Amino acid sequence: MSLNPLVLVRNSERRKGSNEVIGRLGLGCRALLALLLPGLIAACTHGGVPATPRPVASAEIETRLMRDIATLSSDDFGGRQPGTDGEAKTLRFLSREWQAAGLASGTNDPAHPWFAPVELAYSSPSTSTVRFVRKGRAVTLPDGGVAMFASGARGLVELAPVVFVGNAGVDLERSELAGRVALMLWDHPGDADQREALLRQDAAAVIAIVKDDAELAHLANDRRRGHYRLDATEAVTTLDGFMTRDAAERLLGAGRIEELESAAAQDDFRPIPLGIQVSVEATSAVGTAKTFNLIGHLPGKRPQDGAVLLMAHWDHFGSACAPADAADRICNGAVDNASGVAVLNELARQLGAGPKLDRDVYFLATTAEERGLLGAQAFTENPPVPLDSIVAAFNLDSVAIAPAGSAFGIVGLGMTDLDAPIERIIRESGGEMGDPALAAQFVRRQDGWALLQRDVPTVAVTTAYGAEEALQRFMDERYHKPSDEIDGIELGGAIDDLRLHLKLVRFFADPLQWPADTGNKHAGP
Repeated sequence: MSLNPLVLVRNSERRKGSNEVIGRLGLGCRALLALLLPGLIAACTHGGVPATPRPVASAEIETRLMRDIATLSSDDFGGRQPGTDGEAKTLRFLSREWQAAGLASGTNDPAHPWFAPVELAYSSPSTSTVRFVRKGRAVTLPDGGVAMFASGARGLVELAPVVFVGNAGVDLERSELAGRVALMLWDHPGDADQREALLRQDAAAVIAIVKDDAELAHLANDRRRGHYRLDATEAVTTLDGFMTRDAAERLLGAGRIEELESAAAQDDFRPIPLGIQVSVEATSAVGTAKTFNLIGHLPGKRPQDGAVLLMAHWDHFGSACAPADAADRICNGAVDNASGVAVLNELARQLGAGPKLDRDVYFLATTAEERGLLGAQAFTENPPVPLDSIVAAFNLDSVAIAPAGSAFGIVGLGMTDLDAPIERIIRESGGEMGDPALAAQFVRRQDGWALLQRDVPTVAVTTAYGAEEALQRFMDERYHKPSDEIDGIELGGAIDDLRLHLKLVRFFADPLQWPADTGNKHAGP
């Protein structure tokens, strides 16, 4: 598979001293601005929205949401992958819509109005070899039964002992993991968090047991899209990957997996040495890239009293979302997250058409959410306003899932002081609360987590995480797949989300109803 088009500069060319910027689509900073400026100029000539607010019928809202989602998720936008022509088209479209709605630039950076640069470092998997040894003899596994990946240029482990850790991660001691390869179970709530915890606890590598070849192929294809981090952060190469259950049984012996799973279910479980050693080497091509967050704001009458933040990620996986022989390889991302961006656009229109609020309202469309919440993280490291001045932040992610009248979930419930007024406003609006355990599964998987880590009171309030059946259907049929297209999209819950957020913003933007010293307290994860 060819390298991801995000790669703009290769380390090898830096070593040669070359100044040439390599971009498969040729989109450097100046080229992107050249594409965007005509849209910005056109936006300045757009007709303004009415100064007097009027009730907006659901049919009119649905028409506008459908138009925006259709545009953003069209094949012409190519899956909105950062660093491609799809990014330029996305940002040009959004900046035009936001200016027409009455927003002003929100970067507070004259050198970068509207578009806040985000510098990324990138690695694309190249090669990997895995060799297991039991009692001094190599163990032969099924072809394609194991796939390993390095987050940096090269990762190497030689004859490290393998320990079975089941579902455990955060609660394990470094002394139980350091220098060892952790064999974990996949397909359970928190599996990705467990993997990250094991790597943080100094496991030499992590291998996750997945159910079959199809799941391994899906996960491996996702990993071949590359590993990303903010360029300014320190690079730490990690090794991890996947093994099919069939390969694990061949490695450990028939029936051994069931015994290990039973042991892992016990309250006093500790890692079990398997008497097996493994050598792993994986390499990646590395480089850097530049992409952009889009930041706008509606000026308030009393900006000194703080700000409310609305956010949604604009990016998705692009045009190499499926295997090379697939008929459709574009991840259009209609639900994830053209729907959230469409609601963000409509909030800009309706709030911009209404009376001026006391607090500023900032609008943030983040890049590289799918690569690890990196755009949101970059925002927290270079915010346009002090983070402690943001009294409430609301993330909109994959909202077009549930039908109208569905219960609301709060992602981040119990982690801020926002809960009580949010729940009251939901009840006063005739809504109900969904199962909090369902929404809690997604706390670390959305941009709000990056802000919570910096004590910004952030939640995602949506019907999408309150309706378990609809959410599961989306995860099974559309999530991160070429099938996430506009056909059959459900907007009933998204419209409910929109109406609720209008009330939430107006409440939290009022210092009399929500004084600055009332909230902005992070209760902790």
